[in-house]
Amino acid sequence: MQKRIVVLGGVGFIGTHLCLRLLDEGHEVFCVDVRDAANSPLLRNAEQHPTFRYVHHNIINSFGIRCDEIYNLASPSMVRYNKALPVETLKVNVLGSINALDTARTERARVLFASSGDVYGSDLRMMCDGATGCSTHSILAEGKRAAEALHRAYQAEFGVDTRIARIFNTYGSGADLMDQRMVIKTIVAALQNRDILINGSGEQLRTFCWVEDIVDGLIRLMESPAAEQTRTVDLGSNRETSIRALAEKIVALTGSRSRILHVKDRPDDRRRLTPDITTARRELGWAPRTPLLEGLRRTISYVEKELSDKACASLTWAEMN
Repeated sequence: MQKRIVVLGGVGFIGTHLCLRLLDEGHEVFCVDVRDAANSPLLRNAEQHPTFRYVHHNIINSFGIRCDEIYNLASPSMVRYNKALPVETLKVNVLGSINALDTARTERARVLFASSGDVYGSDLRMMCDGATGCSTHSILAEGKRAAEALHRAYQAEFGVDTRIARIFNTYGSGADLMDQRMVIKTIVAALQNRDILINGSGEQLRTFCWVEDIVDGLIRLMESPAAEQTRTVDLGSNRETSIRALAEKIVALTGSRSRILHVKDRPDDRRRLTPDITTARRELGWAPRTPLLEGLRRTISYVEKELSDKACASLTWAEMN
């Protein structure tokens, strides 16, 4: 059955993959974002799709769209924007969630909020004293925690059907080449034979999940039966690798001449950040399927093509002759 589905932050990395998946499944998709869909390498042709609707809107302002489901993936990229726009980040997570929840309440729609693994702060040194100011991680984490609380409150008080996905490190094709997340920035540097900089020892443990596996988890969570309390699951890979090992894999796969250099560690950098996907396995029948090496090869191919296209686009007639 075709549904009317709203994807907030639909031009973002995960959002683009989600929009395309939902279109493939035959749904009418409203892609809501402040960024132009034409600027996304994956959505460039989607605007021609008969059931794709692009809506230019900032969700810190109220909105109303008749719909059955809302995926709220809207959030300024932590690495690129958070230090420069801490207030905007909090507004998008808090005011944006309120506006999405109000729309869901009016339309009797389900709403899924994309939270972050950063909400787990047990081993996080929260940098919020007067000397250092608030760190990147603490700003994002506090915004996500507040948004999670809002979703639980709307379900408890108003009966809105809400779900929360705590998403951990995600990578894959379609990412902005200027993105400063670990996988994409390392691949770009390796393909350009530039030095790869690692904060601290590089022994920090992380997991990396292929973006289409994350999208599959989001859809399974949205389609799961309603529960009395807000369903909350971790989505991400449970296979750990060190930052240093990841960089070495990328250098080897690209045949790069890049050097791996260590720089000063970040004060808010965690030693380990790994999801617990037990609930996702049990309740959704979900687990990541794409091995890291396979995903890295796909991402490298994507980045190679994007870099090549950009290089060709920058050539003038005189340079070609």
